[in-house]
Amino acid sequence: MADIQMRFGKDMLVLSTGFARIFEQQGFDLKTEEAYVDLCEPELIEQAYQMEKMIGTPCLCTATECITNARLAHEKFEGRGPEIAEGAWEMIDSFTPQHSLAVIGPTGLPLDESSAPSLKASRKQYQDAVAELANYPFDALYFSDFSNGYDAQCALIAARAIYDGPIFLSFELTDEGTLPSASHTLEEAVRLADEYGADVIGVASGARPEKLEAVVATLREATAKPIIVELVVRELIERALNPDADNPYYSPDTMVEAALKLHAWGVQFVRAAGMASPAYTGALVATLSGLDVVV
Repeated sequence: MADIQMRFGKDMLVLSTGFARIFEQQGFDLKTEEAYVDLCEPELIEQAYQMEKMIGTPCLCTATECITNARLAHEKFEGRGPEIAEGAWEMIDSFTPQHSLAVIGPTGLPLDESSAPSLKASRKQYQDAVAELANYPFDALYFSDFSNGYDAQCALIAARAIYDGPIFLSFELTDEGTLPSASHTLEEAVRLADEYGADVIGVASGARPEKLEAVVATLREATAKPIIVELVVRELIERALNPDADNPYYSPDTMVEAALKLHAWGVQFVRAAGMASPAYTGALVATLSGLDVVV
């Protein structure tokens, strides 16, 4: 796999879709049963990658958001992080993508930014997860869907203590373009992520493109780093005559206009998330392949 940093600021790249929909189709909940699927039902992940391979998705993401020990303990798989990391690498490597991203989600633990022990415990969770994934030659780490600037700061400090490769980080937003946590504004959180070592910074949002335009403008003002945007699909509706305002990405066709707008605004990395199917990723790939990043 090529060095992904060599492509920063150059060509548009699409990431593989999230796993929520394929998990739900098989009766699993991504937020509470990811470790179980990783360890006991890996063919579900393989099935998703097979679709992405057919589409020609350049960047494959792992199903390892749960790899911090706090998340694993919640699923009663404490201490199984090394097995999850190994399985994720072997699976993703077998599909020979252009680039592979190892995903780490928030720990889910309460964080008291005024407490040194709380911050230290959080950093330890992330450092252990990074150490497990760094045993394998993923092209980048991806800290995904963070809602708190201090939590993102802990993750980046922990990662940069032991890892010098590329790091992506995205913040989960409300539809109003703000962070769920009131600890920072989006601009403040992005500046923190930039300062503490993120190489690609962005957001995950289900807001309409016209609302996302202001969000992307904030990102570009707060950082000169490449930008990633995940378009969150709440519900797949194949034939919608009057799409709900709360579900703007109701079908794969909606990705075309959204992708072109994100490209025009200077976003480089794009992903369909939430309940998106591989068809969403296919629409993104077909729309953005061959385009250069707008600087």
